[in-house]
Amino acid sequence: MNKGNVEENNGPVRKVFSIFSKIVEAIIWVCITILVVLLVITTVSKKTDVFGHRLYVILSGSMEPTIKTKQAVITKEIDEPQVDDVIAFGENDFITVHRITKVYTEGGNKLYQTKGDNNNAEDKELVKKESIKGKVQYVLPGVGETVLFLQQHLILLVVGIGVIIMIILVRRLVFNE
Repeated sequence: MNKGNVEENNGPVRKVFSIFSKIVEAIIWVCITILVVLLVITTVSKKTDVFGHRLYVILSGSMEPTIKTKQAVITKEIDEPQVDDVIAFGENDFITVHRITKVYTEGGNKLYQTKGDNNNAEDKELVKKESIKGKVQYVLPGVGETVLFLQQHLILLVVGIGVIIMIILVRRLVFNE
């Protein structure tokens, strides 16, 4: 076999390798994007509205079976909460997600009686409208566990993103790909 034939045969292999390499790089960039989005979600979810929406992870069984422990919910700001709405309410880092059972009007202000679906009694305190963060729009099974894991292992997420970026940079600088 002469050397010319070997070089000719490597052309298609090199082309396939090049295509494969670009696909792998695209997948890596998608992974980086997903990791960055998850990082942002886990660090700012309770504190930041995104177009009037917030993500909360349910940490108790008070709303079971409607919303299970460690599921995530997305809430949306609402103007007029109604009886039977499932709302997120509270102050600072302590947020509760319960259902409105009654609405009272006191001195022109509305107050809301709430109760967890799995609780025997209504909540002791009435909820002021200012304390309502939003109405539950979506329940996201599996997402809450992921968010909790990432919050607990934030350093792993940051290191993972760094390693992926370093791999891409080394490939580009050393191998000129």
